Amino acid sequence: MRLFVFSFFIAFNAWANLESFSLNSERSLYIVDGDSISLQMRIAGIDTPELGQKCRKTGAHIVDCGRIAKNHLKHLLSNLPGPLLIEPLGVDHYQRVLVRVYKGDVNIGQLMVESGMAFSYKDTYQQAEDLAKAEQLGFWHYHTPPIKPHKWRKLNRR
Repeated sequence: MRLFVFSFFIAFNAWANLESFSLNSERSLYIVDGDSISLQMRIAGIDTPELGQKCRKTGAHIVDCGRIAKNHLKHLLSNLPGPLLIEPLGVDHYQRVLVRVYKGDVNIGQLMVESGMAFSYKDTYQQAEDLAKAEQLGFWHYHTPPIKPHKWRKLNRR
């Protein structure tokens, strides 16, 4: 844990010195209590189904693909060996910190796509997504895989 905190501190300090760094949103930075803050981060290069986004696992079995993707990410981060490294890349248009996440030498975003639990965002991992589809891994094995999350969000705006 100390190694993670140290690695994150070093990476964040280097990144925070960028002139373009600015968080002006309570959505991305919020106060937990008097001595704690929390920072919302987004894994760069991937997009996963949203919580509540349904897909059909079998002909009659409808599941929450967003929850399945979330649980898969938790599983990877809990079970892969090695230290957790978070590499800040920038800030997206929703004021979330864009990051690459590694567990040991494994790129977690790429592994999410390779295992069929995430879509490639803007072709970052398109070859991995195509291979997962061809091999019917993860969601691609389902009777009806989830639609792309950006399309689902557009259809389900409140």
